[in-house]
Amino acid sequence: MKDSKLTMLIVDDEIGILKTLREVFELRKWNVITTPTGFSIWPIMDKGKVDIMLLDIRLPDGSGLDILKAAKAKFPDLPVIIYTAFGYEDELVNEAMRLGASGYVSKGVSMKELIEAVNNILVT
Repeated sequence: MKDSKLTMLIVDDEIGILKTLREVFELRKWNVITTPTGFSIWPIMDKGKVDIMLLDIRLPDGSGLDILKAAKAKFPDLPVIIYTAFGYEDELVNEAMRLGASGYVSKGVSMKELIEAVNNILVT
């Protein structure tokens, strides 16, 4: 029988955040894949189905906006939520949305709000 769990790819260079988010979403019966670099998403994306990506804007190997642009070019239907500690800077939000982000969440929000944002994007 095929696994019916949704799969989330979380891209963030902060290992503690990756661990916490993995635990939070696995408790909600998600398959969770984590990676600390943007360019490491390609083998993951090519290997299997990812239902949603949570993507940090500032990564050690480049801009999350560049990764977003490339991901949306290759996987146009993939919902991507920008997840960053750098707040709601209008310029970044506008650029991320222009590039196809499904939403934008600050790392300062509660886990409940993050879960709601993910769920809202998946049902729209």
